[in-house]
Amino acid sequence: MRKFHDEEMFCKKCGLHDTFWSSGGSWGIDSCPICGSQETILYKNMSILQRAKARKLFYEWWAEKRMGLE
Repeated sequence: MRKFHDEEMFCKKCGLHDTFWSSGGSWGIDSCPICGSQETILYKNMSILQRAKARKLFYEWWAEKRMGLE
């Protein structure tokens, strides 16, 4: 089980870890692929419920990413 650090960023609306964010590039801002938001929240500022939701979402997206690589 992965432990998140206080300074890791998540989508403020849906809780997706910024590892899975897309677009942007060197001059643009990345955005959440689920809701399109560009607002983030640090792990240390999340409530217990937000952390649980973010953890669940992280593992779902990580599993999907791994399935795509195989």
